[in-house]
Amino acid sequence: MQLGVSISKTVFELAQAGELDADYIVYYGQLGGKYLNDLLPIRPLMLHDLPEPFWLNYENPFTDEVVRVGRMMLDAIRPPWFSTGVGASAEPQAHRDGPYREGNPEDLQPREVVIANITKHGKRLVEWAGIPVLLENFNYHATNAYEYICEPDVFTQLLEATGTGMLLDLAHARISAYNMDWASEKDYLQALPLQQCREIHITRPGWQNGQRVDLHSPIGQEELDLLGWVLERSATEAVTLEVEELPIDVLRAQLKMLREFLS
Repeated sequence: MQLGVSISKTVFELAQAGELDADYIVYYGQLGGKYLNDLLPIRPLMLHDLPEPFWLNYENPFTDEVVRVGRMMLDAIRPPWFSTGVGASAEPQAHRDGPYREGNPEDLQPREVVIANITKHGKRLVEWAGIPVLLENFNYHATNAYEYICEPDVFTQLLEATGTGMLLDLAHARISAYNMDWASEKDYLQALPLQQCREIHITRPGWQNGQRVDLHSPIGQEELDLLGWVLERSATEAVTLEVEELPIDVLRAQLKMLREFLS
């Protein structure tokens, strides 16, 4: 089982010093080529997402600049797979006041448009990438940006239609389960296509105004217990600690705890 961690200043410093206990670093497509020359010589990378505004539900996510920069990153990193979010349900949409995306009511796309666009562009993405593609599940909020796509049946349908695998964001699933009034987190997770999961992102979700939100906080035993439950039901090959910037001692402890758990 491979252990990874998302890029941050602390992660970079530990990697440079040869003290990072992780098999790979997740590099985000929104960064473009900014840190690639520094990171590539010292640690294998995984590429997650393409530069904005790449959203599979958009009418034309494959702009010339997205394709150019995306190809540069893929060719430089040469990851075993490429991952990106499954898409949204509004165009345009963006982060505004909270840790989630929002769209104006008039920008909400009909269900059939969302499914058709994600299917069409997902197939093109698989062909363009030339390597396996994993689509990430998202965290539901009633903001017009997460309609349809967080329904497990729709998510499963989109993976099947596009020929993609699954990146399970465990916090996203827990958030969707609560905010969509599922009976339990495990009920929601069991409705997802766990058998198609190759990578897991793990972090602790938080709370804001009565709903669960994605704060990328340090994990604890609760997260490890749920991770173990999922690993028993999937063919996961890699687990990524996806946390915000942490002090060096906290990051070390988090990776040590996760490494010991996985082994």
